[in-house]
Amino acid sequence: MNSKPIILAAFSLWCFVCARWYVCGIKGACEDRPAIEDVIQTPVQPPAVVNSNPEIQPITNATPLKPVTPDDMDNVQMETVEDRMLIHFPYQSTRKEDNTIIDSYLSNLAQQLIASGEKVSITGHTDFVGDTKVNYYYGTQRAHGLRDILVKKGVSKTQIICKSYGEKKPVATNDNPYGRYLNRRAEIRVGK
Repeated sequence: MNSKPIILAAFSLWCFVCARWYVCGIKGACEDRPAIEDVIQTPVQPPAVVNSNPEIQPITNATPLKPVTPDDMDNVQMETVEDRMLIHFPYQSTRKEDNTIIDSYLSNLAQQLIASGEKVSITGHTDFVGDTKVNYYYGTQRAHGLRDILVKKGVSKTQIICKSYGEKKPVATNDNPYGRYLNRRAEIRVGK
């Protein structure tokens, strides 16, 4: 009797169980929606950008931001955190989708940068899902996509610093979909 098929089947089953245990048990990546206790709501304040030119409409006059919520993870959302603006992206998205609030913010930011000559830093981030090199690429594409919008609005490329950290600097847990959504972001800092 040949035992190779039995050993191969047992090994395949063992591999499947280990992979499932790692992905679902340790990483928690099999869930569709986060549990209520896993969802942390971050209070959102309207974006504030220092504006010394009275002809430029301040960003605070824009439509108020809705809080970033797990109910809208299929769309791009924006929030202000301390000294930076965060734009959160859906899974495998690198493009800022049509969003009037974000468009207004980027237009006003472009006007401010043109008037002041300040530099802006745009940093792309991802969640932990996927290969590290692919995640670095996605982070870079998110930063470059926002840079390209600012350049089209008249900002000089020399004023914009783009970089990517990929999955290396999470701001939330990667153990549930909402945490991974919060980690898929681009951070915009003026004057940094």
